[in-house]
Order: sequence, then C-alpha cells, then structure tokens
Amino acid sequence: MRRNINSIRRSEIGAEKRSRTLVILLGAALELFGREDGRLTRIEDVCAAAHVSRGTFYNYFPGMDALITALSNHISEDFDSAVHAAIDVLPTFAERTCLAIRNYLRRAVEDPQWGWAMVNTSLGRPMHGETIFRRVRETIQGGIDSGEFTLDSADVGRDLVLGTGLAAMLTLLQGRAAEHYSQAVAYRILLALGVVPAIATDLVNRPLTALSMPAANT
Repeated sequence: MRRNINSIRRSEIGAEKRSRTLVILLGAALELFGREDGRLTRIEDVCAAAHVSRGTFYNYFPGMDALITALSNHISEDFDSAVHAAIDVLPTFAERTCLAIRNYLRRAVEDPQWGWAMVNTSLGRPMHGETIFRRVRETIQGGIDSGEFTLDSADVGRDLVLGTGLAAMLTLLQGRAAEHYSQAVAYRILLALGVVPAIATDLVNRPLTALSMPAANT
C-alpha cells in the first residue's frame, strides 16, 4: 500500500512539473511572438527565453508549428469564450459580427503583446486558431440563413471578416490608424456582408461594454 501511495505521489509531482514547464514554454513563446518581429522566432529563442534545453522543448512539441498552434489556442481561447458569451445573447447575426470585430480590435489596442501574438501566429495557418476560424464561419452561415447577409458562401464571409480584421489589427498595432478606425472597419465589413447602411451605422456606434473574462490561472 505504501509503495502504491508513493508511486501515485511521484506521478502527481511529475504531472505538476510538466504542467509548470508547459506554462513556462507558452509564456516564453507569448513574450517572443508578442513583438512586432515575433514571426521570426526560432525554437532556440523559445528555449533561451524559457531557460530550458532543446531536448525539453521537444518533450512538449514536435516542432515550431505545434508550439504556434498551442500558443494560438492559449491566447485566444478565454477571450473568444468571453466574446461569445457577450454576443450569443444578441438577437441578430449582424450585431454579433459587429461586436466581435470591435472587441477584437479593441483588445489589440489595449494589449499590444496579445495583438502581435495573434497576428504572428495567424500567418500561414487558420487565422486566430481553429476554434475562432470555425465560429466565425458559423456566425456568417447563421446570417446567411436568416437573410441578414446576402453572401452566397459562408467561407467567403469568414475570410472577409478574418482577413480584414487581421489587417486592421496590424494597422492599429503599428499606430497607423485614424480616429474611429475600428468602427470604420466594422462598418465596411457589415456592408460587404450585405447589411444595410442604416443598420450598420447604428451597430458600429453603439458603446462597447467590458467583457466578463475568466479569472487567470496562477
């Protein structure tokens, strides 16, 4: 019995250590990818920032693509859940789309490290991670089915929202945006989706309230 208890405890200690190391690796990756030149980050850079060996890195990730995917999910999951908690109660898909776009752009301005990491982990892969990629398409499809959006393809609408949103995020992060830029971007996306100008104008001028974010893990 004592031997079994000790074995279980060693297993628990090992799992705790592995979890801590994973947090350290993701934190180091966020620090590096959360810079303007973060797309140039290499495995050795992550190892140096995390103070781990290359062998330890490979115990967690088979390569950089796997790390980028994990980081993308790590930085987007809680925020996207908070966004959807706010938008899923709204009555129209136009309102949901507008609020999501504006909240993502506001977050990039308020937290540039997060914004740069979102930009740099979206290059060459599903923008902002698989979950957001899927959810945006579902929202666009809902708008098409309800008649709010006049597009023939939810894929086109998804790429319009994510592609324009990513470019807008980059403009904001580089400090090149004019006043009311985020509202202007959201307005043009809504028009492209088929929302009538009067409704689009009303939606982009509504005040943004703070999102309810989950408590950070420590």
